[in-house]
Amino acid sequence: MATVADMLTITERVAPREQTELAAHIAAAHASGTAVYPLGGCTSLGMGIPARISGIGLELSGLDRVVDYPARDMTITVEAGIRLETLAKTLQAEGQELPVDAPQTSTATLGGLVATNLNGPRRYGLGAIRDFVIGIRAVDGRGETFQGGGRVVKNVAGYDFCKLLTGSMGTLGVITQLTLKVRPLPEQRLLVVAYPTSLQQV
Repeated sequence: MATVADMLTITERVAPREQTELAAHIAAAHASGTAVYPLGGCTSLGMGIPARISGIGLELSGLDRVVDYPARDMTITVEAGIRLETLAKTLQAEGQELPVDAPQTSTATLGGLVATNLNGPRRYGLGAIRDFVIGIRAVDGRGETFQGGGRVVKNVAGYDFCKLLTGSMGTLGVITQLTLKVRPLPEQRLLVVAYPTSLQQV
């Protein structure tokens, strides 16, 4: 797995604990003309266009709180730095799940998952990560916070920042908070493995 040193030229690493602090770091970087590289679990550094200039590494691991979890509404609002494993355990305690397959869940963050638009095989039956994001908050390149969607499944129509930022690789803004719709845990799971011996059987 590629390391931060392999993929990016980082002159400084900062780890804000609050969303307002993160916005202040980005505003300062904009004022000085410094590049900013958002860092989640650093599990997908090889994706996207290689970095060509040095900048600061903005670690989001400190933004890992559960903001709101009305389990009966089947939604959860969390900060983007939450580990996927932590999110899964929180949901499992209420008999719920985010049915998106992702590798390295003990390290990878939700914000990184959304920013890279990584999906597993269940997307063909249950949908991709973008289908579960109903609210999003992010900070643009000038340090200004913006948001889209809301905390309920049916919210006011408008420009869909949720889908715009999904897969944007952090180029349009640093995701700081997400609201997801979740699903009940299935009572049973079944994995079927097939071994076709010819292309005609596929």
